[in-house]
Amino acid sequence: MYQGDKTLRGTDEKIDYTPELLQEYIRCKEDIVYFAEKYFYITTLDKGRVIPKLWEFQKRCLKVYVDPNSGLPEQNQDKRHIVFLAARQIGKTTISKIYMTHYILFNKDKNVAILANKEKTALKILWEIKESYKNLPLWLQQGVADAGWNKSSINLENGSRVIAASTASSAIRGETISLLYLDEFAFVPQNIADDFMRSVYPTISSGKTSKIIIVSTPHGLNHFYHIYRNAIRGENEYRAIKVNWDEVPGRDEKFKESVIRNNDIIFWNQEYGCKFLGSSNILIDSEILERMDTTEPVDTKLGDLLQIYEQPQEGVMYILGVDSGKGTGRDFSVIQVLKILDEFDVEQVAIYRHNMIEPYGFAQVCIETSKFYNGAYMMVENNDVGSSVTDSIWYNFEYDKIINCDKKGLGIRSTKKSKLAANILLKRYLENGWLNLVDKRTVFELSRYEEVAPNIFRAGNHEHDDCVTSLLWGVYFLSTTFFDGKNLNVHRIDEKFKIQEDNENSVPPTIFDEGPMLPW
Repeated sequence: MYQGDKTLRGTDEKIDYTPELLQEYIRCKEDIVYFAEKYFYITTLDKGRVIPKLWEFQKRCLKVYVDPNSGLPEQNQDKRHIVFLAARQIGKTTISKIYMTHYILFNKDKNVAILANKEKTALKILWEIKESYKNLPLWLQQGVADAGWNKSSINLENGSRVIAASTASSAIRGETISLLYLDEFAFVPQNIADDFMRSVYPTISSGKTSKIIIVSTPHGLNHFYHIYRNAIRGENEYRAIKVNWDEVPGRDEKFKESVIRNNDIIFWNQEYGCKFLGSSNILIDSEILERMDTTEPVDTKLGDLLQIYEQPQEGVMYILGVDSGKGTGRDFSVIQVLKILDEFDVEQVAIYRHNMIEPYGFAQVCIETSKFYNGAYMMVENNDVGSSVTDSIWYNFEYDKIINCDKKGLGIRSTKKSKLAANILLKRYLENGWLNLVDKRTVFELSRYEEVAPNIFRAGNHEHDDCVTSLLWGVYFLSTTFFDGKNLNVHRIDEKFKIQEDNENSVPPTIFDEGPMLPW
């Protein structure tokens, strides 16, 4: 026993295996479902300590955990990792605990990392694995190594171990990980998830047998969404698994009606319906956002900060939508580059995004981006620090490609009226298919861009919407007198959304006398 605990096998503790026991050991190794349904105990609220009776979809999932290519046609058997989209309360954590326990029991010298958006969650999963492990018969256990049984890790005699931490920590930086389990990965903040995958994924992917298992309910069009979507399309090495709410025995329409009645349809869509966008308050229809086909940049410039999705084409009209930040590491300075083929055919072709560039330097970036895209004109929001950017472009660098829609200054003023009009126009363009977006970050921010008060839209708490704001002004150009050939029924839009006149931006946009008129 280990340190006086009779439920744990100690190092070098000998077990006399009869032929029957040895055969049982081999069967458990070769059949994970048999192992789970005969020896793996869990603790439930209603029944206490029990061996679960696995549902059919859980058995299917376990087999895919063991072999991600299980059941796939031979030509598609190139899967190595797993991304698991699941409704609430389908036992996904139980499935994962069974697999991780089986993995360390029957494999030598393997390192397993359990990571979650909160360290408390990861430690809880590890604790539950330890409790199940203690309920295994000693002949099925591996001996616990010296000092190998503590709050955040397990170390076994066969060289395998398990550690638990949060995705925000540096616990596994530099570690050689054989199996990485990411719990509720969709709820990890985007910046932490991006940093984590950049630092950890190369190490894991370098091994030939190492594996990543990502399990989550959906939570917007973020990193988890893109991994799952690309897996469905066969564009990565992940095997996609999805378990719907009604695959659980006993769940029927009455169950659905009860959940919706006690909560609401938004709660149901995201928690049980496996919909990545459950909110009805976002500006753009969720189904439109989920259908958007984002891509990777074909090139970069300006220190890799200008992400280029299409190189400039001779004779083509471009417009820049610009939103300025202070360069203090918080809000981002963003340039959206849109290609305008005609009034109803607009494409996103590039984006610049940086939160550490001060306004004077950002003005230079705006000019360089404009010059690169055929001397494109700019719609620059002049609120707050934006006025410093417009002044630098116009006066310091004497670059005259700013469209001036504000009678009191350079650029365009964001007011309640003008921003709502821009929001409505963006909604119309996206939902009618007139604007094609390809940048992941832009689509992600749109999935968080919601109505927080009547006719007022912005990102939720601790989220950014600078990509959306810059996009708004790029699209808003199409409604100004400076775009020739427009055919929009502005009066109808104003009337529908009750846009009221205000004193800040109540006159038609005009170009300053010292600025040239657009050539088209």
